[in-house]
Formats: sequence, C-alpha cells, structure tokens
Amino acid sequence: MELSWEPQVPGQLSPEELVINMLMLELGSLLKRTERLRQESSSSVDYSWLAAPPQKSSYEIPAGEMLELQDLCAKVSPSQCGPLILRLRKVMTEVEPEVTEVSRLFRSVLCNFLDEVEEEEASKRALKARASRSKSMSVINPLWSRVTVSRDAEDQAEEDDEDEDSIHKNRRIRSMPDIKNTI
Repeated sequence: MELSWEPQVPGQLSPEELVINMLMLELGSLLKRTERLRQESSSSVDYSWLAAPPQKSSYEIPAGEMLELQDLCAKVSPSQCGPLILRLRKVMTEVEPEVTEVSRLFRSVLCNFLDEVEEEEASKRALKARASRSKSMSVINPLWSRVTVSRDAEDQAEEDDEDEDSIHKNRRIRSMPDIKNTI
C-alpha cells in the first residue's frame, strides 16, 4: 500500500495540513488493518507469514481518488478530527470491509460527517439570525421585545411542562380521579 501523502514535521504544517496528514495516516492504518485481518482469516493453517518481513500492500488507492480524499479531509476542522477518527474506526469494525472497499467507506463516513457538521452550523446560524432579528425589532418597537420575551417564556414554560410530564408521568393530582384505569 503506497500512500502518496508523506508526513511532515508538525511545526511546519498548518492546521489544515495537520488534519489532512492525520486522516490520511488513519486511512493507511485502516487499509493495513483490513488487509491483515483478511490475511489472518484466510491463513488458518500456515502462520509462516507472521515470521516473514512485512510486505507492501497489494492494494493501492488510485491517485485521483487519493487527491479527492485529501480535498475532503481539508474540510474537517482540527477539533473535529478526533471524533471523526473514532467514527471511522467504529464503522470499519462494524462493517469489516474488503481492502478495496476501505477507501469508499472512508469517503462515505467523511461525507456524512461533513454533512452533519454543515447542518449543525446552519441551525446555529438560523438561531443567531432569529436572535439578532428579535433584538433589532425590539429596538424599533419596544412592544416587539415584550411579545418576543413573552413568546420565549411561553415556549420555555411548555418545554418545562413537557419535562415535568415525562418525569412525573405516573404521579397524578389527588383531586382528579385516575381515568386511565376506568376505561
């Protein structure tokens, strides 16, 4: 297995390059692990390969696909790198792909992860926009801020009631009859 991504000295790399480096090294280790597991499962009697020097992988990711994966890896922020690697390892363990499927599965998990991050960021932007719109409307019309505060308080009260209902489902008010048992 020959990966075209060469690790460099960490002090010379930007955060983006560090993420790419880390994820491409993870891909390489996932390929090696998958190949080793396949080799172990196919050689139930002959263990001579254990004593032999490690061989290069017979599978190589095409250069175009490797560049595409590196471009996708560049979209991952440094703080998201760890959770992504954990997810990759979990999926690889669950699926146990063939060596030729590892890069496709890596790409799939990476794309899903990036989609989730984008959706989360979009929802945060929408919440910020709503909050700033409410603030700007309260400057224009003080009545708007009272309506918004009132609406937010009602929403919070409804959420609190739902939480209380789920916590105290079996508890009932003593003055009310227990209807659920009479039907």
